[in-house]
Amino acid sequence: MTRTPPLALGVVLASALAACGADPRVGEPLPGGGAVPGTFSSIAGDVLVPRCAATACHSGNPPPTAPTSLDRELAYGQLVDVPSIQAPALMLVEPGAPERSYLVLKLRGTAGDVGGVPTPMPTGDTLLDEAEIQAIEAWIAVGAPND
Repeated sequence: MTRTPPLALGVVLASALAACGADPRVGEPLPGGGAVPGTFSSIAGDVLVPRCAATACHSGNPPPTAPTSLDRELAYGQLVDVPSIQAPALMLVEPGAPERSYLVLKLRGTAGDVGGVPTPMPTGDTLLDEAEIQAIEAWIAVGAPND
């Protein structure tokens, strides 16, 4: 019988335990391209601010036509664990649950299925592409972390 040296066994166990808390998806390619974002700043900087807060809808405090400001300094606090006004049973962003996050349903145009407003966002502009929506879903799936 071969015996594993205690030091080698300790290294293996430490590596296995360290991996338990890590999300293996972070940094992995998404089907539509890009990598799973690890922080809110990547979502805000790449998608929300240029595509949503740059319009008259979600910019300012309060925004002129929408209830949620997506300006960089306000967006996280106005999205994560905040009930949707259009479908109060759902959070705008429910960490770990993109399928129950009203933001995702609005972006996909399926909010009407849960009693919300079916019009997809952004309205009056080009809709987000699949890779952008998948990046938001992936950020939510890994717990919607903030940095």
